[in-house]
This record gives sequence, C-alpha cells and structure tokens, in this order.
Amino acid sequence: MFDPIKASQEIKDSYIDYITTTFNMADPEYEQEFRKKLQEEGAVAKGPFLDIGGSYETGHTLQELIDSGKISPLFSELEPVEESARELKLDRPLYRHQETALMKASSGENLVVTTGTGSGKTESFLLPIINHLLQEEETGTLGSGVRAIIIYPMNALANDQMKRMRALLKGHPKICYGVYNGNTEHTQSKALAEYHRTYRDASGNPLDPAPNEIISREVMQRTPPHILITNYSMLEYMMLRPKDDAVFSGAKLKFIVLDEAHIYKGATGMETSLLMRRLRARISEPGSVQYILTSATLGGPDADSEILRFAEKLCGVPFKASGIIRSTEKQPAMEAMQDFPPELFVELHQRPQAVAEILAHYHADFAPGGDDGEKLYALFLHTRLFHILRETAVEPITVSQLRHALSAAQPMTNEQVVAFIAVCARAERDGASLIKPRYHFFVRAIEGAYITLQAPKRLFLHRKSEYGEGETEPTTVFEAAVCTDCGRMAIVGQEECGYLRQTSRRGIEDHVDYFYLKEDADGELLSDDDENSGGKDGVEDYIVCAICGAIAPEADVKLDAKSSHKHFCEHDSSHWIRVRRVKRKIGRPATCPACGFGSFRRFYLGGEAATAVLGTELFEQLPSEEITVTESSAAQTRRSVFAKAPQQRQVRKKLARQFLCFSDSRSEAAFFASYMERSYQEFLRRRGIWHVAEQYRTSGRAVVSVTEFAEELARYFEVNRSFASWEAPVTQDPGLLAAVSRSNAWVAILNEMFNARRSTSLVSMGVLSFEFRKNRDALAGFQEAFGLEHSDASALLELLAQDAVFSGAIDAGKAYSLTAAEREYIFFTPVAKKLTLLRTSEDAKRSWISGWRGRKRANGNYYPNTRITRLVRALGISEDEADELLADYWDSVFEADSDEFVLDANDFLVRIGGTPESSFFRCRKCGRITPYNVKGQCASIKCGGHLEPFDPLSASENNHYAKLYRSEQSEPLFIKEHTAQLAKDQQTLYQEAFVHKKINALSCSTTFEMGVDVGSLETVYMRDVPPSPANYVQRAGRAGRAKHSAAFVLTYAKLSSHDFTYYQDPSAMISGKIKAPVFEIENEKILNRHIFAVALSSFFALHDEVYAGDDQTVLLNEGGYELLKEYLAGKPEALRQLLLRSIPSGMHQRMGITDFSWVDRLCGEDGVLEIAVQDFRGTVAEMEKSLRDCRRQHDDEGAGAWSRNLRNFRCAKEDKCGTKSLIGFLVRNNVLPKYGFPVDTVELIPDVSSMGKDKALQLARDLQMAIAEYAPGSQVVADGKMYVSRYIRKMPGRNSGNSWELGYYCPKCPACGQPNFTREPVTGGGRECVSCHKVIPRPRWLKTLEPRMGFCAENEARDVPMHRPEHDYKTDDYYIGDPYRNLIRKLRFEVNGQTLQMESTSNDSLVVVGRTGYMVCPVCGYAIEGELPKPHKNSRGYTCINKEGTGKEYLLSHDFKTDVVKITFETQEAADLNTMLSVLYALLEGLSREMGIERTDIKGCLFRTEVGGLMVYTVILYDAVAGGAGHVRRMATEDGRAFQQVLRRALSVVDSCSCDTSCYQCLRNYYNQKIHDQLSRRAASAFLHPWAGRMTVLTEKTENEKE
Repeated sequence: MFDPIKASQEIKDSYIDYITTTFNMADPEYEQEFRKKLQEEGAVAKGPFLDIGGSYETGHTLQELIDSGKISPLFSELEPVEESARELKLDRPLYRHQETALMKASSGENLVVTTGTGSGKTESFLLPIINHLLQEEETGTLGSGVRAIIIYPMNALANDQMKRMRALLKGHPKICYGVYNGNTEHTQSKALAEYHRTYRDASGNPLDPAPNEIISREVMQRTPPHILITNYSMLEYMMLRPKDDAVFSGAKLKFIVLDEAHIYKGATGMETSLLMRRLRARISEPGSVQYILTSATLGGPDADSEILRFAEKLCGVPFKASGIIRSTEKQPAMEAMQDFPPELFVELHQRPQAVAEILAHYHADFAPGGDDGEKLYALFLHTRLFHILRETAVEPITVSQLRHALSAAQPMTNEQVVAFIAVCARAERDGASLIKPRYHFFVRAIEGAYITLQAPKRLFLHRKSEYGEGETEPTTVFEAAVCTDCGRMAIVGQEECGYLRQTSRRGIEDHVDYFYLKEDADGELLSDDDENSGGKDGVEDYIVCAICGAIAPEADVKLDAKSSHKHFCEHDSSHWIRVRRVKRKIGRPATCPACGFGSFRRFYLGGEAATAVLGTELFEQLPSEEITVTESSAAQTRRSVFAKAPQQRQVRKKLARQFLCFSDSRSEAAFFASYMERSYQEFLRRRGIWHVAEQYRTSGRAVVSVTEFAEELARYFEVNRSFASWEAPVTQDPGLLAAVSRSNAWVAILNEMFNARRSTSLVSMGVLSFEFRKNRDALAGFQEAFGLEHSDASALLELLAQDAVFSGAIDAGKAYSLTAAEREYIFFTPVAKKLTLLRTSEDAKRSWISGWRGRKRANGNYYPNTRITRLVRALGISEDEADELLADYWDSVFEADSDEFVLDANDFLVRIGGTPESSFFRCRKCGRITPYNVKGQCASIKCGGHLEPFDPLSASENNHYAKLYRSEQSEPLFIKEHTAQLAKDQQTLYQEAFVHKKINALSCSTTFEMGVDVGSLETVYMRDVPPSPANYVQRAGRAGRAKHSAAFVLTYAKLSSHDFTYYQDPSAMISGKIKAPVFEIENEKILNRHIFAVALSSFFALHDEVYAGDDQTVLLNEGGYELLKEYLAGKPEALRQLLLRSIPSGMHQRMGITDFSWVDRLCGEDGVLEIAVQDFRGTVAEMEKSLRDCRRQHDDEGAGAWSRNLRNFRCAKEDKCGTKSLIGFLVRNNVLPKYGFPVDTVELIPDVSSMGKDKALQLARDLQMAIAEYAPGSQVVADGKMYVSRYIRKMPGRNSGNSWELGYYCPKCPACGQPNFTREPVTGGGRECVSCHKVIPRPRWLKTLEPRMGFCAENEARDVPMHRPEHDYKTDDYYIGDPYRNLIRKLRFEVNGQTLQMESTSNDSLVVVGRTGYMVCPVCGYAIEGELPKPHKNSRGYTCINKEGTGKEYLLSHDFKTDVVKITFETQEAADLNTMLSVLYALLEGLSREMGIERTDIKGCLFRTEVGGLMVYTVILYDAVAGGAGHVRRMATEDGRAFQQVLRRALSVVDSCSCDTSCYQCLRNYYNQKIHDQLSRRAASAFLHPWAGRMTVLTEKTENEKE
C-alpha cells in the first residue's frame, strides 16, 4: 500500500541526491556544507501536511420528505429497483446542504451552492430539477420542451453527468435527457452507431440507449429534452444555428445550472454573463428562470457580499444572501475514550479483509452486526486517539506534529500514524466516511549557492551579500558555480568599482564573469590554445579579497608585505585568494580551465529536469501491486484429519500507477509530457544496462562482447515490456516488441559509449567499461616498441580508441541501423559522424567530419590535438613522432579502407565492473573517474593530476542516478499532454485511455482542474504552486475521490515570488482564504463578439441556406457574405430590439446598438469579418493563379499539387472535398465569442493544408504573448511534436508594400528616456515625445509590424528535444496613453503631508514590443533574424518568387486597450528609476495578494511624468487581458482605502523577506529577470512607508469624463 510518509521521505532524499549529484563539488568542505544545508528542516521540502476532511451533516431522507409532502411522491417510482441498487437512495439521509438546496429551489429562489470537493454538489441541483419534473408529471403538464439547462465548462464533466443520468432515469422514460456538445452526431443513425461503438455490456455486446435518452441533434431539434446538458461554447452555437432555435423557442425553461462557477472570472466571466443575457432574451418567459451556481471554491461566509455581486453580475438577476448554501461537517459524538495499542491499527491496515477477526482479538468490536466499515466507524468513536486527531487536525498539520499530539495518549511512530489514518479513512456508516484524509507535500527549487572563501568555509542557499558572527568583521559572500564535470568551484559576479559583486541570473549571462578558484595544491594548470586560455601568463589571473570582495589583476597586486606598492584593499594578504577569470565567447558557457571538458554552472535547477526527477520518484513510489493476506480454507465441508492447518496466504493484485500532473501554462504542460516520457525512457535504458551488468557480475562473467551484451539487453527490455506501446501494451505484436526492444538496446549502448567520459555515465559509476578488441593484436608490438608495462600500453591504446568513440564516429554496423532521430538523441546531430585521417580546410564546412591525425598551422606548429598531446605526455616523444604513430594506428588497427571511417560497436568488448578483472581510478586533482591508467596520469589531457585506485560502485551510495538505475522497476511510463491546444478528439482519446489505466499520467494545464471524475486516482502532482488556493483545492480535489483512500498531493515551488511565498506557509495554499471571482462587463472586444453573434443568429434564422448545415462555402464562395451585408444595411428593427435585450443597457450607446454603428466593426473596411472573408478569397485567388501558371508552363506535377491544395482549402461544392465548419471559421477569426480564450488571439498554423479542419491542433495565443511565443524561430510543442514558427501571415487584399499593420517605436526619448510608440507615420521632422513633449528626431524611430493574422510554422514538424524549446520572450510593455480613453476616476490625496495622484481609466492604450528585429519577406512573410535566405520556401512549401531575398527589418509589436490605474507620487524620490521599479513590483505583488487576483492577470510599467518641473516615474498598473477585466480599477476607490490595503500588503511582502537586495520571495519573478539587479526590497520599503497612513481627498473628477 502507498505510504505517504515513506514516499515523502524518498522523494525528498531523491531530490537532495539529485541536487548534490548535479552540483557535485570536489571541495569536501563545501560539499559537506551543501548537503547539510539541503537536509535542514524546510530547506527544500516541507510536510507532508495532513488535511482531514470529514463527512457532512445530514438531514432527512427522501422518503421522509415524500411522507411529509415536501417533494413529489413520484420519487419512489423514479427507479423501479431495490433500494440498494438505487442511484438516489430513498432511505439514506441527504446531506443537510442538499436538502436545503432542494427546499429553497422549490420556493423559487436563485441559489449559490458552495461546498467542498466530493460533497455531492450534483444532487444539490439535480434533486430540485427532478422534483420539478415529477411535479409536472403529477399534474399532467409534462410536455416536451427544455426545463433545465445544465452548463458545464468541459465536455468531460458533461459526459460524467450523462453517466449519472442514464443510471438514474433508465427506469423512468417520461423524463427525457440529452447531451449536446461537439461529439453529438446530427443524424440518429450516426449517433446510434457511435453509441453502439462506445457503450458495451460486460460481454462486449453493444448497448442501446434508453428510450428517454436523446442522442442526436436532429431528434433534439424535433423533441427537445427536458434536461439539456451542454457547455457554454455549444450553448452559444445552439443559439446561432437556425434549426437549434426550436430547442429554445418552445422551452418552458425553469432552471439554468452553472457548474464549477468559480471559473467564470475575467474574460470567461464576461463572455458567460453576456451569454446568459442573450439566452434570457431568446426565451418567452425569462422571469420564470431560476439559477443554481455550484462550486467548491467561491469563498467563505466573510465573502458573502462578494459572492452575491458575482452571481448577480454573472446571471443578470438578483440573488439573496439566504440563497448561499454551504456544507457543514459532521462531528459524530464520541461514545467512549478507550485506549487501544497502535498495533491494532497496523494489523487492520495490513489485513483489511480480517476486520472482524482482528477486532474480536482486541475486544474492540462495537458493532457486531455491522459490516467492516461500520465496525471501524464504531471503533473510532470509542478510541481516544481519534478524539485527539479530531481536536488537533482542525487545520493542515504535519504528520510529525500529529504524531507528537497522538503520542500524548499512546507513543506512536510515523508509520503507525499513517496506518491509523488509513484505517480511519475506511470507516463508514450510512454511506458517509468518517474522515477523508489528504496528504500535501511541498518541494522547492534552490535559488543559487552562496559561499565565503575563508575557513571555516560557509555555504548558504539564500542570497546574501555578507556574513558575520559576533563582533568579527563581516566577510563577503560570493555566488558560487561548479564545474559540471570535475566539480571545481568558481565564484560568479561583476566587477563594480574594484569589487566583485553578485548579479542576477539570466540564462547564459554575458554580463557576468566566472572566476575559477585556484588551489595551491593544483600547481600550474596545463595551458592550451583554446578560447579559455589566458594567453600571456597572469593576464587572466586575479586576486580577490575574501573579506571585502576587492578584486584586481594579479599582475597589479604585490603580494609581498614588505613592498611599497599600494595594496588594492585594506586587508592583510592572508585574506587574498588567487582566482582565474574564465574567458568565453558570447552566448557560450564558461569552460572549466581545470578539466577543459565541463563548464561552470550556477546553482539553479531547470524546471523540467527538477520536476521530472520529482515526477519519476513519485511514480516509482506508487504501488504497482496490492497485497492482501487471507486465510486459506478447506474446500470441503468435512475437514480431513490429515489436512494441514489453515495458513495465511498472500493475494497479489496488479495496480496501475497513475497521477495527474498540472502546469500553469499549456506550453509547459506540452513540453513536460514529452520531456518526462523521454527522460524516463533514458532511465529505463540505463537501468537495463545496470541490471544486465549485474546479471553477468553475479554469474561470474567479467568480459562479454558488445554484441552479446546488446542481445541480452534486448531480451531484458522485451521480458519487462519496457518499451511497449501504450495503445496496446499487452496485445502488442511480439515481433514488433522484439524489434523496438532491440533498437532501444543498441541506442542505450551507443549512448553509453559516446558519453562514457561524463561524470554521470555508467562507466564513471564503475558499472562497466569498454575495450576495443582490435587493440589486442597491436598490444605486444606497441608495448615492446616503447618499453611500456603491459597495463600502461593497453590503457594508452584504449584511450586512443575512446577518443575516436567520443568523436561520435561509431555505429552498430550490420547489427542495427540508427535512425536520424536516434542519432540526434545520441550524438546531437541527425547526420552520421565520420572520422577522416587528416581533416582539411574543406572539411571545416562539414561539422560531422573529425580528423584523426594532427593538422599543422602555417608556422609549422600543430593545432591542438588530444591524441598527439596524450602520446607525447605518455611516451616522451615529439609531436611529429606522435603524429606518425597515429597514422600507423589508422592503417594497422582501425584498418580503415576508405577516406571516411566509422567504428563498429561490435568490435568492442564490455568489461563488467565490480569483478576481480576490472579496476577503476580517480584523479586526485580533477576527480575524474576512468578505467584507463597510463603511468598514473589523469585521462584528461588538460589535467596534470595523478590517479589513485577507486571503487565507484561502492562510492555511489548517495548518487541520485545510481539509486535510480538500481531500481527493479522496468515498466514504461506513459504520459500525454491534455491541454486546450489539442483537438477535441485527441483530448477525449487521452482522457479515456487514462481512465482505463492505459496511460500513467496526464500533463494538464487547467483542462483537468475542474470536477472531472477520473476514477480511483489518489495522486496529484503540481509542477508549480497554483495561482490561488481556489485553484489548489480544485487540483488537489482530483485525487482521493475513491472511498477508503488517502490522497497525496505533491507541489513544486519554482523560482517565483508567488511560489516561494506559499512554500513558506503551505497552509495558506492548502486551506487559505478563497475570494469570489471578479469581472466587469465593459470589455468592448468581448461585447462586439456577442453583438455579432446575435446578428448572425438572426440572419441565419432568415437565411438557412447561408448557414448550410454549418458549411462555410455559401458564405465565402457563393455570395452569402454579400447577402449578410445587405441584411445588416437594412437595420432590421427585430434585430435592434433583440440586441437591446441582450446587451447591458449601460453599454448601448458606447457600442452603437441603436444606430447600428457596430456593423462597421463587423463588415466595414477594417471589420473583422471583412478581413477574414477577404483573406480567404485572396488565398483562393493566389492558389488559382499558381495553378494557372503551372498549367501554362506544362508543369503537370505542380498543377496537380496546386489543384489538390486549392480544392482542400476552398471546399466548394464542385471541389468534392467535404465541408469546413462555418462556425469554426467565425470563431478562429475572432467574430464569435471564444469562451476562455483571450480576446485578441492569433494562431500559429502548424500545417497550412490543415487550416479549418476540426482535428487540427489549436495553437492560439493572445497577441501580447504571441509576439514572443510565436515569433519567427520560436519552437512550440504540441502533442509530442515541435513546430518552428517561420512565417508572418499577411493582411488580405494588401499589396506587398502594405501587407501588415505597421507602427513606429522609439526605445528611448533622448530628452527624458521615455519609450514612445505611434501608428502614425513619423515624418522627417520627427515626432513629439508623449512625456516631455520634446521632438524625437526621425532616425530614432524603428519600424514595427503587428502580426494580426498570426503565424505559420515551417513545413516539417520536428521531434521534441530534451532541452526547453526556444522562445523570444524578450518583449517590453509600455504605456502610450490614449486621448480618447474613458476616465473613470481621477483623485488627488494627501498622505502624511505628501501628495499622490491616482487616475483610473478604461479603454486606455499600451503597447508590447519585441526586442528582436526580423528581416521579413514582403511576398510570403518568411521572417528570420539576419539576412533572408535566397531562395527560400513559402509556407506551402514552394519556392518564393522573391528569389533575391530582399526584405525589410521590423520589430514585432501589438498595441491594445485595457483598464489602467496611474499612480503618481509627487516626490523627488520618484525620479529614481531603480527605486520606482522596485515600488512597481512591490505594488503588483501587494495588489495580487490583497485582492486575490492571479499574478499573471495584472501587469505594470513606468511612465515619465512632469511634476513641478521635475520628471518623475508614474506607476502604471493595468489588466493583462485586452479590453480590461476590472481588476486594477478596484484599488482606485474614492476614499483611498483599497489603495492603503494594497500598500500595506506590498510592505509586508518586502519587509518580511530576509534577502539583502531582492529575491524570488519578494520582488523577482521569471518575467522581470532583465531588471533583477535593479530591484531592491529595501528601496521599495523605504519609499512606501511614508505613504502608509490616512488619505485625505484633495480633488476628484468622476464617472466617464473624457479627457
């Protein structure tokens, strides 16, 4: 069984081992300090915390309510089956909140049901609906027509509800129900065939739907169901489709249910609120409709007023406080306070089938007639330990804290506590569990390592600038880095005024220097001629003071105390440390000068690697089988006198190890699915090698051929099904499984050979080593020629062969042929690598060619050559002699018969480590491990160290990878992406596979956050801390749904202020305060889409031939669009009245409802539908022209290709290529509401030929994000493939000189420094700055391009690499102001004698600008950094006609309007840039935390403002969603109170942190890393404190005043 304590400890230990293995330090003092710091309580892990939920207070049974006349008596006839088989049991008490909802709904009240996950919220709306329908049936008024619409945010939730409906209503045909979503077929015949395919009985025979389940759209249109289950998107489409109007026109609607109501915030809340208004506008009696909102996370009683405001805004109808229904947990009274030994609960835990026997043994059976659950229920109500548990665990508590409390009554171990909790979870009475336990474990990233340089050496895991104890002078703390190979240490920083100071981390940082810590014992490092060589002696050698951090070149510092030279600092030379600055090329890592192979790495973990390690350990901690102990019993009634006594036996049941994995973004979730699965496959390969080597070691085999080893490894993989397919893991064709096992065996071996010198290789761990068989024939002559010892000669020849292997010029010969993808995985290139005897200058162009012999410079000296250096050092010969020896080796040992040579792995032997015949050595200087010892010299030619015998196998106790490879588990891990960018069919496929245990894990964004039932799942893994406690509760709630289970939730706190804040106080996330969702219905972009939807619906109702059964061809190809424009030009009165009812009255004038001015935004010259139609028609015309050109040139092949492309794209009736969805076309082009998508979306089209197809990937992003994430060259992962953005799509109907929306951007005003942006052309005279109003000359302005039509990817999708895909995240946001913005409120306050201005606006303008320039082809939109290729392909794969490669350079930009709050502090201190940047991020953190706004939903920037002749920085806070969501405006209240609350929370953020400058716990996050060095929490604190106090209003301008 799963043990959460053991699992947590194993996860923590594995994580610490991974960190120490990744950052393996050669310095034993730092190494010891590092592990010690990591193991400190709370340093990198907290918990597990135990959160105990109980069952809920119960009320009356349904039968009692029937008998009292409160509900319909027909409930007793609803399910004509025995009581035990009923879905709604008549004799089981309802939860109190379910009964309350039933009674209040019956009185006509609108309800908000906010109860916990698993609390039976479904019954809270289902019972009132069923009761109403049964009452209609009683009175004979139950005719056709929809009575209830149940709206879910996801199809998965709707499908779950349908399962419930089928079970509940299968015996009551008078009540009809049906689901209407994207999977609902139109015709009854197709729907029935799909039903038969999906639903089968236990024998596999197809099931028929019940007569009252409506399964097709055509039947639903004729006879709408009483209960309609749908999602908000499909409800939108139903209101749009002409024939679906019957569902509403005849509706006698009584209930609208919005499940998972907490998701209706921001843009989704606005969209759904407008949908509700439009729905009411369509039905005949809107006043009779009741709303029921349900959610587990809407807030506590203190949030009632906010909940009511939210519900009223969402639904557009009044709610009462009495309509908020909450659950109350049941606290059954203790019946006794007896003490039982902990062993009782351990036995009950280990032998769940023997409850009665065990309780009888301990005289603890207090429910003799009850079942096991009731017996346990009674036991705990008699147990003092349970009373203590209930009194102690009122909030999340660690297991160790709970053990301490329980031990006051009975001394207990952690394991006994876990057993006690597990048995508690099995206690049940009347269908209600006694407790529902959930364990929460938190792990955090490390944010660097910081060291002192003098003894005693200190190491810290948190950023600090100095360290001191007592009265001693503080010493400087330096940021540390470590060599990835040899473990040598370096310090990192930047020289400032003669001192080495810490800097922020920004990937490969070109602005920082690495200083290798030289050690006296090292002697002089061997010099070479590579880029890290210092050139002249001492040029790169420095002295740094360990006390004050002063630094200077060693040549400038006199170390002789008697010298008259002025010392570079005031401290004694005994505190001075010799370091060597590592020179490096721009964008390249800093190569370690000690070993020459590794590079220095700062102590930061990549998110994918760290979370994959945690995910792997979590997966392997999950039980793969369940063992139960039973008593064997005799089969016959009369027991034989010779029969053996009954014995216990173990019954083993195989279990599927599963978990849900959450990431906060779809791109992260998509990449992690691929990364985790592939990294686990790599573990399996190395695990296989480890165990096969172990088999040989155990059998006494010391040496085997690589060929034999590969065959044995393939058998191991095949037997363990390590690489079976997830689609058919058991039934997979044996031949196919054998083939894939064999390929993975060879990939594993070649990968190990190529990477053998790495510190993490199995060779370095002493598991095995490789020997070149052909060296044996050459050994005797070589030994004799140079008078070498046998071992020295053998090792030297092996090192030469290994050098060839490390070049990558090796394959499996005839045994196996590597694919391009496998070569990419092993050798980092899809091209086969080759060796040539002597590499020429021509070969330099071919990166896959490596030379064997040395190549000479023009001056006669050799270029650096590892083999020549090795031979010279070992044999004492000249370089020329060494070069000749290499030529001999090439001819006589390699026996190369061609100019390009590849080693055959079958010519190698495997020597098994840990046998008497094997030996390993470690260099005392660089720490490298090798099986090859030549005269005691280190195998690294850059190291002058000496070897000593070493046993790496026995020394790998704490090595993370060694522990991983030792594991016996060899089954595969299948993990798939589940995000909104997948096609719906693919989402459903993966979800069903997960439910049926075919897939181990789903990597989700928010798609699984809501109440999807995934069966008996017990484990959830969050790769980052969710945005709010509400999100956490929802995600954690996916686990522990099964009875008698304890859920386990693992959360990783990544490098961010948000994550670290909640890591410090996990209880604030586990059971923190939940706030009601907030939104405003004033976003003009969203309102436009709903206006367009109403108009199109009315048009399609009159012109069904244009809708054409959701076929776009009539609208686009047959004049339908022109008919629409004609209809709208008539300004039909019926449409005007429908719009007036559908759109909030406060927005009528602004949106132009009465005068129909909104039509221009749909069909005008720049209208969204006009652009979309012209884009389609323009593309068709372009393709027709290409087709004509091919035919004119008699290019039959090209003509055939263009003809196919044209027909597939156009899909006109004569094309006979099927149809494309009209609704899909309108949604993609931002004409219709998008529900949950940002308002300004553009697509990255992965395959132009798939445009418009339902099964295509949905790669869509808000333009603010798209100009970074989808910028040309960006890599996007989706469904296991990587797509590279390359083309910027052109605006339709524009010539090449006017293909895109252009802008002009000045990065910095020369007078005041304010960035400027405008869409208006900048003339030769320049343009006035928006801040200081001085003219900015024309040459200062750069051209920008807005990619409003989106992007196209390169033609070929790629395999996903093991490193994070590249994005151009380098964008900046600027406030540009808008003279036509809507001024909501302008305030001036006096605070402590100072003046503060605050202005709240909507429809205000900002711009986001990319920092990378792209050369763009004006013909096809091909875009790239640098010069355009000539020629190049267009997005359809044909050569672009712009063969000269001419283009213009643009930055990408997007200007948008949103809600803004401007805060101007009228003080001189506001003129300091760094201070105000710190204030900005402090206020953003404060606003997010105080008002419960997701941190990514708000952003900020600075804007230069003149105050009293002084230019200061105004703080700009704004809503991230284009159009605004009403977030930031909440802080601009007339009394200033909200601002003070935000300010106080901001101060708590910066004042509660312990860092010296700033860190991820206060002001830093991933997106502001460009300015990390400029952020100071102390500066923010000092600035903000004087502004905390009573605010007196000075002036005010209110409500919709235009500036």
